[in-house]
Amino acid sequence: MRRQFLVPVLMGMFALGATQAFAQSATVVIRNGDRMQAEVLDMGANFSFRVNGTERQVPINDVVLIDFAGNGRNISQDELRRANDASANGLVVMRNGDTFTGRLLDVHGNPSKGFFTGDRDINLSDISRIYLGSVNNVPDLASVDNPANTRRGRPWMRERANQNTVTDRPSLAPSNARSVVVPGNVAWTNTGFNVSRGQSLRFEPSGEIRLSFNGDDVATAAGAKSFRFAQGAQIPTIPAGALIGRVGNGQPFSIGDTTQPFKMPADGRLFLGVNDDHVADNSGNYVVRVWEQ
Repeated sequence: MRRQFLVPVLMGMFALGATQAFAQSATVVIRNGDRMQAEVLDMGANFSFRVNGTERQVPINDVVLIDFAGNGRNISQDELRRANDASANGLVVMRNGDTFTGRLLDVHGNPSKGFFTGDRDINLSDISRIYLGSVNNVPDLASVDNPANTRRGRPWMRERANQNTVTDRPSLAPSNARSVVVPGNVAWTNTGFNVSRGQSLRFEPSGEIRLSFNGDDVATAAGAKSFRFAQGAQIPTIPAGALIGRVGNGQPFSIGDTTQPFKMPADGRLFLGVNDDHVADNSGNYVVRVWEQ
């Protein structure tokens, strides 16, 4: 009897582990403009996301954009116009720059796939952004197109040029926020202070790092401007160079450039790092202001 009971339990554990292993990380933009870094787990009556190790249910109608390749900001106005034109039908932007109109119906699989109207099923790792409706009145999405760029090149090339650029947004950090320098050539930087499980912290990063001796291989805290990934990185499902964190020797979590609060997963020393598989050839640093919510 014990053996019969153990088999389905183990199968359930393996299934859960596989789901977690292949979950795709993204910036989820809520209709009111709030953003959260999350892993996309499932889509049923609600979206299931995992945020800082905790599963969270979000009504489908509250989600306006799932951005797998960026930070949910600095998107070209041309792309946003196309998303608004598609409206209820939805717009999907692929990593190779192609787009198609399609409404997201489901998310599941191993690896995770999105299932769309028109009998399309696509690996989430091949998708840059999924628009679930109009983005009119959603704050802080658009970048300013360079007029010179509107006369040459494909629209998706302009989007890639604009994506992940540092914006001049006002600092949200209070005067008592701690500043931590995170060198690009160090895998993990000890912040020098401890956190408690459930403690809510905000992070405000600035700066850029170069991810190799290639001068064009540059990243902001949101990740590589080329949107490249590093399979051997701490979190291979998010862009190389992204700002990440961990508590003690625990599992790393994605921070990116969002200033949304993060609940600490454990008690212990907080470390900040760069999501890369080889940091020795990196240069530059991030400066991260950290404060309690």
